[in-house]
Amino acid sequence: MEGLMSAINHILVVDDLKVNFLLIKAMLFRNGVLVSWAENGYDAIDIVKNDLNLSAVLMDYNMPGIDGLETTLIIKKIRPDLKVISHSTYTDTPSFDRSNAPFDDYLSKPIDCNQLISLLEKHLKQ
Repeated sequence: MEGLMSAINHILVVDDLKVNFLLIKAMLFRNGVLVSWAENGYDAIDIVKNDLNLSAVLMDYNMPGIDGLETTLIIKKIRPDLKVISHSTYTDTPSFDRSNAPFDDYLSKPIDCNQLISLLEKHLKQ
C-alpha cells in the first residue's frame, strides 16, 4: 500500500451518513491518508473552493438538499481536474445514466477496502 500513501494527501468524503464517513476514514487512515467529511453537497462545494490540497472526492449520490450528481457538476466547474468518485448504490442501477454523468469512476456500497484503495491509486497516478 506504499503507492497510496505517497500518491494521496487528502480525500474528501461527501455523505450525509457519518457512519459511512467513519468507515472510509478507518480504511484510509491505516494507509496514511488524511480524510475529511462533508455531510452535504453545499459543504463539499465550500471545501473544494477553499482547499486546493484535495486529491480526490468520494461522493454519495442520495443526499438531502443537493444530490451527488449536481454537487459533482458544480465541483467539476470549480476544479475540472479533481477526481470525483461516486460511492453509492444508486449509480449502479440501470436507471442511472453513467454515459452523461460527471463522475470519474464508481464504487459500490458497501465499500470494500481493497477496491477503494485500488480505485484511488488508479486515478491518482494519472
